[in-house]
Amino acid sequence: MPDAAARFRQEYERLNHDVYRGTLPAFPGVEVVDRKDIFSMTRTHGAGPWRVLRPFLLSAHVQGDLLLEAARHEVAHAAALLFDEDEDHGPAWQEHARRCGARQIATLDDGDPLRKDWPA
Repeated sequence: MPDAAARFRQEYERLNHDVYRGTLPAFPGVEVVDRKDIFSMTRTHGAGPWRVLRPFLLSAHVQGDLLLEAARHEVAHAAALLFDEDEDHGPAWQEHARRCGARQIATLDDGDPLRKDWPA
């Protein structure tokens, strides 16, 4: 079974091919970090037509169904940032989340089943 970074990449590339028809940039990479304050994060540099996608951050603690949700959530952020300049969880991000198959919510509350294996 592929590791978390490889699975994240596979999902990014699948979504870029199937949903975005190759219009997202080449996969920028994933930096796996030992953090419990985030699941994942989309990072960019610049703005407008000069915005560049940087490696995603992915907590080493993300696994299972949460990993796929995190990848889809972050691809939706990448698309919303690059195509719509939406830096939040606004309407553009929500539409991209829907297209990516991510839940259209900003964060997962403590009782969410996807958090069941999250360290305390």
